[in-house]
Amino acid sequence: RIREHSEMDDSFKAVAAKIDKAFEKFGVEKFGEKGEDFDPTKHDAILHKPDPNAEKETV
Repeated sequence: RIREHSEMDDSFKAVAAKIDKAFEKFGVEKFGEKGEDFDPTKHDAILHKPDPNAEKETV
C-alpha cells in the first residue's frame, strides 16, 4: 500500500527489497494489473469485495 500511496523512505525500501527477494527465491511472481478483468482460471482470489458501482469483476 505504501508503494501505491506515498514515497517510501529508506527503511521501507530496504524491507520491501528483502521481501521481493524472498518471493523471487521461491518463484513467486507478480502478474496482472489493477482494474484488469478477473479471470478465475488465472487469479487465485483470497478476498472478494463487492462494489455496487462496478460493471464487472476486476482485479
